[in-house]
This record gives sequence, C-alpha cells and structure tokens, in this order.
Amino acid sequence: MTQPIAIIGAGLSGLTLSRTLLHHGIPFTLYQKGRSPPRHSYAITLQASAYRPLIKILDISEDAFRSLVAVDAKRSGLASHGGGMYTGSSFRANKRKVERLLRRGLFVHWKHMLENVAERSENQATQASATPDELLKSHTASLVIGADGVHSTVRNVLLPSASVEVLPYVAFNGQGTLTHRNFRRVNGTAMKDSMVIETRRRDALFSISINETRPKLPISVSWTYSRPARGPTDVAYRPDRPVEDAEKYVEMAVSEFGGFRDLERPFSNTFNASRVREDEVKHWLMRTTSAPLPALQDLLAKSGVCLMGDAVHAEPIIGGNGANAAIIDGLTLGEAIASGGQTGISKWYDDRYPVWKQGVEESRKNIARVHQQLKETASSVLRTV
Repeated sequence: MTQPIAIIGAGLSGLTLSRTLLHHGIPFTLYQKGRSPPRHSYAITLQASAYRPLIKILDISEDAFRSLVAVDAKRSGLASHGGGMYTGSSFRANKRKVERLLRRGLFVHWKHMLENVAERSENQATQASATPDELLKSHTASLVIGADGVHSTVRNVLLPSASVEVLPYVAFNGQGTLTHRNFRRVNGTAMKDSMVIETRRRDALFSISINETRPKLPISVSWTYSRPARGPTDVAYRPDRPVEDAEKYVEMAVSEFGGFRDLERPFSNTFNASRVREDEVKHWLMRTTSAPLPALQDLLAKSGVCLMGDAVHAEPIIGGNGANAAIIDGLTLGEAIASGGQTGISKWYDDRYPVWKQGVEESRKNIARVHQQLKETASSVLRTV
C-alpha cells in the first residue's frame, strides 16, 4: 500500500490493529476524537484467546503482561473473578492500563474526528477529512479503518444500512474510589479474594467490581445495576437519549435504588443515596450493532473503508465479550492486511462475519438469561465471582 492506512479510533480495536501493523512494518496514522486518553478506569475480563496472541505482538511474557495490566497487579490477576466469562486462564484487567500499554511507541492524533470520506476512483487513494487541530485537516490513505466504537461516525456517514439496536434493559453504572481503610469498612470480607460480587433482588441485578488496586493509593471501584425494562411507561428506559446525556441521570439512579431497602452489606453501603451522589454515574444503554456483509464488502471495494470492533458488531456491556472481540479483530485484521492487502481484508470479512453474528447473538442470550434467572429466583443470592 502506497499511502499510510488511516485508523479512526484509538480504543482497544484501533490500538491493537496499530500494534499489529507496526509489527509488520506497515505505515498507518492513528486518529482519536478525544483530547486525551479517557479518564475512566474500568475492569474487563481478558480471555487467553485474545491476550496470548497479543503478547506475541508486544513481545512480552504473560507474567510481564499480567503484572502491567491486571486489576490486582501485585498478584498478576490471580484473584477469583468467576462469572459467565470465567475460564481458568482468564483474568481481570484494567482497561486503561491495557490501552496505555498498547499506546507505547505509537503517535495518536488527538482531537481528530472524521467528517467525510471522498469516494475514490480507480487507482486513486481514499481521502478522509477530519475535524483537527491546526496541523492536519485531511488524510490521503490507501485504506480507512473505522474503529471508532458503537457511536461510529464512519459507519453513520458511509453505511446507513447498518443498524444500532437498544435492548430493553435499564442499567446504571457508577465509579468511585475508596481508601484501603474505607474499602475494608464498606466491603468487609466480601471482596477479600474476589474481583466481582453480585446479588439479586426481584428482577434486578446488583454488582460491585474492583477496577484497580495499588498500594497506598485509593482503590478504584465500580458498581452496576440492571433490570429488564418494564414497558413503554418505564421512565428509566431511555433508548433515544442523546449520548452526551449519559451522566445526567444520577437522581434517577438514586430513586431507583431507594426501592430496595433489604440489601445486605456491602451492597447497602454502595447503593445508598449519599455514596451514589459522590460517584461518577452513567445511564447505560445496552446497544448492539450489525451491518449486512454485502454492504461491508461493497464499501470496502468502492471506498477502501473497513469497519471493525464495536463499530460493526457491538455487544451489550452486560453479557457481552466486546473487549476480547475488539482485540481479536485488531490482531486478525492486521495479519490479513499484511498477508493480502485489500483482498486479505475481503477474506477477513468473510471469515469473521459469522463469528461476529454468533458473538452478538450469544451476548443477547446472556443478558436475557441473567435477567430471566432473576425472575425465576424468589430468594436473594449473594454470589462471589
């Protein structure tokens, strides 16, 4: 390819693709609309099928990788985390740490967002225009990769046949920090050897997870609440809310949790009004994305644009396996480009598309299964995962 590949999006999929292209000596330019790396620090479950091929590209050992990114880095991710995504070789990792490791040695053009792509003619490169800083206003590329997530501008501009579906669930997520002393006071022994704990009430699932532990520094903790939507009059189900309004529903969350007065510790300490108001709270939407394979192939052939990760096959946050899918996308797409260029990408689409469809369908079943079990369970269950 005569021109550097333009990668739009510096999340897990875009960064993994960048590292894979760098490994093969293929030039690229990486853009991200944010002004800096995200400040949120969530935990994700990494599967061996994703991280073991990744560490080969990074040229580090598994022990070194775990020590750099694991939530409980001191023990290299060995604490129990169980749950539906658990396998013997999986571990909880801090997403911000993973992305920081992937960014090492890469130059990211921050504050750049795709505005349009000029469709190429035969033997011409694709030209992408961005909303930039003073240094760059357009990029002529042999290929444009849309790795810009579930709200993908690339997809929205170029592939109107793609669909985004909001599943019928209400979910709130909060993130905060606790000193080691307050963590022990709030959580007691419930999280002594566990990264995630859950409890159930009626049709609702409450979970608490550790995002990051560091000696002498506050512990980063997240909580999540979810339940099925209760019909068209459910005020907490807002499938059409603007993306930028996600953090405007703190009092709605407080009101929602106020109906559960029989929570045991540590859930009673976490999901109380004063604590929730101190945290960074988001109203989550359980989105999935999909696009017809012929439309993806046509966009590639005519415009030299490829979509990957959540931009084309997002899975709901609860019940999904999106982080691992994003990493595998980046690794396999990079190999496809290295071995076959645009023809390799077309074959990559054919190979990956059935896997994407299966992943989205399984994630939908997972979130439905969790909440169906809640309906069928009359008594509360405290489960350590």
